[in-house]
Amino acid sequence: DVGRISAAVDDLLAVEPLLAEVVGLKYFCGFSFEEIAAMKGLSERTVRRHWVKARAYLQAALRGQEPSM
Repeated sequence: DVGRISAAVDDLLAVEPLLAEVVGLKYFCGFSFEEIAAMKGLSERTVRRHWVKARAYLQAALRGQEPSM
């Protein structure tokens, strides 16, 4: 459900703003990792690491578990 995902991303924004921004650009805007890396001045590998970390946080939040950073 997009509403639950959006709320979880908002929670992530309070904890790790850059990770939330990567999620927004990838999930909601459809940008590639390469495009996000160019926009943010990061390596593609760093963006992928941020994506993995953000997904783990969001998956825990959506399962009702306490996400950890």
